[in-house]
Amino acid sequence: METITITQQTQPEQQTTQPMGLAVCIDGDKSGFISKAAIDKFKTSIKSNPEYNLEELASKFVKPEFEIVQGSRTQNEIKFTVTEKPKAIVSKVKQVFQTQSSDVRERLRAKINEKYNERTSSTTKETKYTTGQANSSDMIKDVMKLIQEKRPAYRIIDVTNVLNPDTYVEYQKANYFTNIVMVAERTESNEKVFAPRSNNEKSNVMVMYRGSYRTFNYELANLVLDSVVEIIKTN
Repeated sequence: METITITQQTQPEQQTTQPMGLAVCIDGDKSGFISKAAIDKFKTSIKSNPEYNLEELASKFVKPEFEIVQGSRTQNEIKFTVTEKPKAIVSKVKQVFQTQSSDVRERLRAKINEKYNERTSSTTKETKYTTGQANSSDMIKDVMKLIQEKRPAYRIIDVTNVLNPDTYVEYQKANYFTNIVMVAERTESNEKVFAPRSNNEKSNVMVMYRGSYRTFNYELANLVLDSVVEIIKTN
């Protein structure tokens, strides 16, 4: 009796992969990727896994303010598009606008100072009353800076070391018809000027302009400076 042997062949499991020649095309703003290398890694991830999770890949390779979407797809090609998210675009536009506005303000301030310098150079001789002292304390430097920001068309000078009851009157008279604002820090040498013009002993800064003055505590400068500079009016 003849024996018949039946051999069953097992078919190997087929792995699901993308076509070997698959092209991954990326349109739009490629700066949306976190790096140049991230673009290649993204393409490799798409080619190697037909069941890729686009959202997961985007979180790994694309900047948060950008988004990537899949476009057309054929057997040999997949297209993706990278765009900036609308909120990021609005934020960037605002940032650019703020920068431009700041530049405009700076140019305007420079122009005002230029016009002022042209005018004062021809009508006002530089004297001890218009130049002030060369060195100032950090506190007075800060006060002068704050005033200059609020009144950019004016010259701010420090008269701390020369201020006494007599020079107070001299400086106020000499600068009455100029755009010069005088500031002083309270010291022992100018105490006789501060004492009758201050509400309390904590007032350690004086601002003078055209016969008027204001005294205040430096620690409160940011709170009171708006009212202080009200004495400084445009010609």
